[in-house]
Amino acid sequence: MISEKEDDGKEKNIKEDDGKEKNIKEDDGKEKNIKEMQEKIKSIELSNIEEISKLYTRMNNDIEKVKKFSLEKIIIEFLPIIDSIERALDLLKKEESKIYIECIKNIEYVFSLLNEVLNEFNISKVNKINIPFNPEIHQAMSISYTDKIPCNQVVEVMQSGYILHQSRLLRPAMVVVSKEKGNFT
Repeated sequence: MISEKEDDGKEKNIKEDDGKEKNIKEDDGKEKNIKEMQEKIKSIELSNIEEISKLYTRMNNDIEKVKKFSLEKIIIEFLPIIDSIERALDLLKKEESKIYIECIKNIEYVFSLLNEVLNEFNISKVNKINIPFNPEIHQAMSISYTDKIPCNQVVEVMQSGYILHQSRLLRPAMVVVSKEKGNFT
């Protein structure tokens, strides 16, 4: 009988050992699944953080563009006023009476204030002469035939152009461009 009990105990132990192995294998499989899920979650989190960062950067760039170019329309409306003041100054400077001299001083003061505002908002004037004609910032209004100045040079600025933030043309400068004498093409 002792041998039967020993045999029964061994069988029970074997059955218990088989159950533990199954539980251990199941636990290992569950741990692998949990680790895989955790890695997937981390990957998704990193991807989401990266997307949010890109979105934030893009949004900040858009806000900067809006800030940078929001004045464009109002400045374009002011340009004819500035042109009129420049022309008035040019006409008054041709006269020499005391009244005109006082007018010139006052208009020059107003004009300097306007230029300060333009500078404050990073608006630059396109009004240089003796530089090569650039169709991106100049509009040719007339041609001057001469042998004294190289071909395709700006010889006169009829109306100043303006550039916002050194990248956006508000208005091209209206210019006279040089051509060689005898070259009528």
